[in-house]
This record gives sequence, structure tokens and C-alpha cells, in this order.
Amino acid sequence: MRILKPEIAKARKEKILRWVVQQFVETRRPVGSQMIAEGALQDVSSATIRNIMKELEEEGYLYQPHTSGGRIPTDKAYRYYVDYLASVQKMAAQERQRIEEQYDERVSEVDNMLVQTSRLLAMLSGAAGFVYTAHVEDQRVQRLDFIPLAPGMILAVLVTQSGAVRHWPVRTGYVIEPARLRVLSRFINQEIAGMTLAEARQVLWHHIHSGHREIADMADLATQVLKDIERPQTGADELYVEGIGRLLENTTEADYEDLKQMMRVVEERERFSSLLNEKMTDMEKSNQKLNVSIGSENALQELKNLSIVSTACRVGDKTVGMLGIIGPKHMEYTRVMSLVNFIGDLLEASMKNWTALPAGEENDYE
Repeated sequence: MRILKPEIAKARKEKILRWVVQQFVETRRPVGSQMIAEGALQDVSSATIRNIMKELEEEGYLYQPHTSGGRIPTDKAYRYYVDYLASVQKMAAQERQRIEEQYDERVSEVDNMLVQTSRLLAMLSGAAGFVYTAHVEDQRVQRLDFIPLAPGMILAVLVTQSGAVRHWPVRTGYVIEPARLRVLSRFINQEIAGMTLAEARQVLWHHIHSGHREIADMADLATQVLKDIERPQTGADELYVEGIGRLLENTTEADYEDLKQMMRVVEERERFSSLLNEKMTDMEKSNQKLNVSIGSENALQELKNLSIVSTACRVGDKTVGMLGIIGPKHMEYTRVMSLVNFIGDLLEASMKNWTALPAGEENDYE
């Protein structure tokens, strides 16, 4: 009997494992040795392939639902497949350009940036997309700007020195001229730049109550903005999720219970936000850019039959958020990992462009 070199036997086993995962992702059906003999290894007998598949099963990579049937991948197999793809996957230049054009169209306004990023992830993946931003409470202020959106409506944008962005609409009930907003924004930024939020609040409250000339005629606006800043942030404030309906469209009867559990977790936004916050912290500590958690690797039991592909968003040396895709374990990891990586780069670029704008720039609000 011919003895294969260890490296050849290892390569053959890995090829079979990759082929089983890929076939199951595409067909959702157990894969048998005959299928592999006809598709992946035509020069290897079915008996040899069966022996290799049995080894893979004993090693925890494959699972046989029925004694006489084919095998399906386990979480360990998906993990191997994902790690393999991470080392070889590159998105086609044409598709990257198309996605970049779509992204530029959708996030041209800062108030749309995060929600449109999660929406684009969902649209391109056919799964659920999410964006999660970091807490800003303990960070120092880079600037606070006011941007007119419509008559009686202003967008307040708080940017921290670490690059985190928090923004929210403010209703004034009356029209404030852009030039007057620029004056107010410039004055506030001269006073609070470099302070923590707590320090900034104290300074602004002092100016409001002292009737300072630069702030007196817009004291009600400043007061409302301060109250908004003082409102404690929750996970719901920092989490944007889109595309749950897309998962429903692509769900089989066997997957429906898993999706129901996932929807329950996402609806309880605090739990899901807590999971993402822990993941983001771990990624920052390990300097990890892309993370894939498969099935039982997820901390929440409700996500045991789903995968999360996520990437950290950094401005400078600080992690200011993360984005990703939630989908079935049989998702197309090749495409999804590239998609998350690429859109993560686009979001980082958008955040850097926004935080780079100088405070009080005359053209900011034109």
C-alpha cells in the first residue's frame, strides 16, 4: 500500500474539509463521499475519502446527522474555513469601486452616516447589518458643532479627541441664521475644547446663567443641547441595526427558530450592545481588526446557530466603534468578510474626514 507523505495527506484532508464546507454553504445538504469523489478529488477512491471524512468527524470538524447519510460542518469546520479565507481572500477591484460609489452617495451627510452604513451592509449581504459606536462620556471634547438641517431643526454634533462622534437632532421652533450658529459654535469650542463632558457641562451652564453676551440670545438652544448631552447614553443610542427583514426572506423552516431567537436579542438592544461592547474591547486589547464568531463561539445562547462577522473602526490609535453582519452559519464567508472589511475602511475614512474639520470653519455650514 502506498504511503503518502504527511504534507500531502494533510493537504488532501484540508481540501476535502474546505470542499464540504463550501458545498454545504451552497446547497444546505449533507455532503457524501461520492459527491467529493466526483467533484473535488476525482483521482481518489470513495473508500479513501470516507476514511478521511471519518477522521475529520473524530477530530470534531464534521458531523453526521444520519448514520447512512452525508456529513455537515461543525463550528470547528467553519472556524477553519474562515481562517483559511482570511489568508487568501481579496475582493475584486470592480466590486470595491461599486460599493465605494454607493457608500459615498449614502453617507454624504453626517446624520445619515451610521444608519446608512448598517443599511448598506444589510443590502449587500442579504443579512442583518449593524454599526455600534463607543461611549463618549469619559472622553475629552474636540468640538461641538451645530448644523442647520431645516427650518426649526438643527443637528448637534459632538466629536471627541479619540474620534468618537455623537450626533442628535435639536428642534428649536424658530429659524436661526447659519452665521449666528457659527458664532455660537466658535464661542463654545473656544471654551470647552479639551475638557471632559462633565467639565464642559459646568462651563456652559455657568455661561448660560451668567447671561454671557455670546450665548444670551440663544440660551434656550444651549440649554436644550446641554440637557441632551446630560442624558445618559444607553446601548440603544449607540446601536444601529438594519436588514432583519432580509434574513426573514432567506430563512428556511429549519432556520426560523434561530432567527426568532436572534430577533429577540436584537430587540433587547442592551444585551446585544453589551455583547458588542465586550467584543470591541477585546478587539482593541488584541489589536485585532476583523473578528468572526461562529455559532457556539458567540457569548449569547440565542446566537448559537448564527455567525457575526465584525470589524473595528479606528480613528488614530483609538477604537471608536465597530460594524458587521449577523447571518446564518452557512453564509458566504468569502464575500461577507471582504464586504465588512471594505465598508469598515470606508466608515473609518468618513469619520477621519469629519473629525479633521477645523472648529468654526466658515464653510462648514454653507
